[in-house]
Order: sequence, then structure tokens, then C-alpha cells
Amino acid sequence: MSKIIAFSGSNSSTSINEQLIQYVSSIKEGVEVIDLKDFEPPMYSSDLEGEVGTHQKIKDLVTKLSEVDGVILSTPEHNSMPPAFFKNILDWLSRTGATYLDGKKYLQYKKAIVMSSGPGGGGAKGAQALVQKMIGYAGAEVVGNFSLPSFYENFKDGKIVNEDLNKELLDVLSKI
Repeated sequence: MSKIIAFSGSNSSTSINEQLIQYVSSIKEGVEVIDLKDFEPPMYSSDLEGEVGTHQKIKDLVTKLSEVDGVILSTPEHNSMPPAFFKNILDWLSRTGATYLDGKKYLQYKKAIVMSSGPGGGGAKGAQALVQKMIGYAGAEVVGNFSLPSFYENFKDGKIVNEDLNKELLDVLSKI
């Protein structure tokens, strides 16, 4: 069985993307959910990196990623972009390959599913597309994506209630 971790790119205590990740972990066997807030570094800058190197929490996250076969992530959308919290973590991770992974990129040889959800009909697809591009640069093999639009209409009592969307998610999850 593949070892998979899942996480939301949100730092909100009421994150709908975290709720989606929790649902995925309840329907997909072998998925471990991690909280990116446990790995939150200071805001990235090349000056800071030059002064102190890679933040220890990012080193810990790189180690965690190196131990799995795949990742499932879900991104919120802030003004058609992933939130600054998530982008900051991805920026730090992008700097780690040569130092901590013997020259590999942090998601090299890893399968990935990129998900998103939002309260509106767009389902945060703008942010999803950008995150998919970013992790592609990190070496991920994106095997599927899923967007849950109109979260509050389509997700109730901890699960997706729209049968067509739930089937679509199950199909995507079968790829990892």
C-alpha cells in the first residue's frame, strides 16, 4: 500500500479545505493528515535564508515528504491565488532540494492530487491551477485534481452530499 499524506493549505481554524481533507482521509485508506501550521516558518526572503538557512520546521516537513509515496492537498483561494500562508511554505520548500534531498526536488517521484474548495461556484479553481503548476516545478506527478464548488451547499455533516461530485472525488482518489 502506498503511503500518502494529506493537508490543507489553510491556516484558518474553520477551513473548509481542511474539512475536505478530513473527509478524504475518512474515505481513502492509508491517508495520514498533517497540519501545515505545525511547520509554519517565518515569511520567506533570500536575506533571511542567507542569514539563518532553511528553517527547522521546513527541514522537518521535507523529511516528512521524503517518507511518502504521494500527497493530497487542498488549497483555499484568496483573490484567485493560494493564500500567503501556503505560498510561503511552498516557497521555502522550493529552496530545499540541493541541501536536504541530494539534489532532488521536494516532490520528485511523488504522485499528487490537487484539490480546492470555496464557498462560491468557482470552487477555488484559480488557486488550484497555480498550486498545481508550483508543485509540478517541485517534481510532483499530478495524477488528478478535484474542485468542490459551493461548499456549503455540497458538503454537510462532514461529507460531500452531491452524489456526482462525490463520485468524481472517488474517481480522482483511485489514481493515487
